[in-house]
Amino acid sequence: MPYRPGDPLKTIEARIETTTAKAYLIEPTMGNKKQVWCPKSQVVEVSEPDENGNRTFEVTEWWYEVSGIGKEDDEGI
Repeated sequence: MPYRPGDPLKTIEARIETTTAKAYLIEPTMGNKKQVWCPKSQVVEVSEPDENGNRTFEVTEWWYEVSGIGKEDDEGI
């Protein structure tokens, strides 16, 4: 389900580890810090990297929820 104008969005900060023609492998800086593939069809906007290589991504809320990226890492519990 690609982004459609008007879809709810979420903002995340992450570093791009790898890029393919259809997706980014990203490592979020907050929440669940495990690497996850982010389909380019779910990305509305990507900022330029900061001095640490982190970027701000505007992604669809649907992908954000499905990916589990917003959940805290539960290791050690």
